[in-house]
Amino acid sequence: MENPQPPPTIEPNRGRALTLKKNQRLGGKRMVDLVFRTGRRRTHHPIMACCHRRADNGLMRIAISVTKKCGCAAERNAIRRRIREAYRLMQHELPPGMDVLLVVRPHRRLAVVQYEKILRCVLR
Repeated sequence: MENPQPPPTIEPNRGRALTLKKNQRLGGKRMVDLVFRTGRRRTHHPIMACCHRRADNGLMRIAISVTKKCGCAAERNAIRRRIREAYRLMQHELPPGMDVLLVVRPHRRLAVVQYEKILRCVLR
């Protein structure tokens, strides 16, 4: 008698690229440092958000920093992908013209829905 396989876990949009467009990324060390130094900070474990208002009213730009204390590279990348997906699902509810740096503290990997709730708390 064969052992039945457990049902696969279903993740939103599995198989599609979950990347942000170039104009939605906060790029460059100078820009990230500026947001980190001058931005307003809000924390909801395990994410700290540094937000800086820009003069233009363009798309919100985001950068995600995951500390090495979160685990090996595969674990950090999985956390980053889930946070990026949570942001992508709620990006139209957020105010334009902001630069946001998300600093992720050590924790166990959460589901996309849980990251979405956390992002709602720190980005409201």
